[in-house]
Amino acid sequence: MKSLYFQIKACSNVPITESWRADLIAMLGGKPRRLSTWCELGLLGALSCVKTAQPSGLPSEVPIRVYTESGTISATRRALEQNKEHTPMPFTFMQTQPSQLFNALGGALAWNGDGATLSSQNLQQYETFALQEVQQSVLLAWVEEEPHPISSWIWLEKTALDSGKIWEKIGSIFQTTKTARWIKMDVDGQIYQGY
Repeated sequence: MKSLYFQIKACSNVPITESWRADLIAMLGGKPRRLSTWCELGLLGALSCVKTAQPSGLPSEVPIRVYTESGTISATRRALEQNKEHTPMPFTFMQTQPSQLFNALGGALAWNGDGATLSSQNLQQYETFALQEVQQSVLLAWVEEEPHPISSWIWLEKTALDSGKIWEKIGSIFQTTKTARWIKMDVDGQIYQGY
């Protein structure tokens, strides 16, 4: 494998404040319906990222890859509790499905592309796999509901090497600073941000 280089088209590490739901409603122009907390957090981060770079939405040819360690955990707990007494309610069951995020993103970003969620306990392996898979462009995310909310998104465009960059090693693409404009993954899978 050789080093891979990407231009950062947009990046959002949304601080999850107490008013995050009100912020999401303001972005959408209305309250999202029948989504899990996990999906709402994902929607908040995606909108914050994409709308800064391209207000018209996300081109459908841009795939979305979402990493999570616990996924829709609270909705899954609710479904399991309901299952003790009866079959889980339909909307509770729907909220256990991470794929609902892609439905919501399709409507909010005018996107009709390829989306996938990877549930794992190894962020570095996810990043290595996701970056190696990029053909031209990708929207990558890390979304968590627990133990503390996370909704970090980065939109990358594959590019050729430009030797004029100053590179700084970082632990994860989701630690990219606002001033960084480039990402590099070297042959050992180490991640760098460039200025």
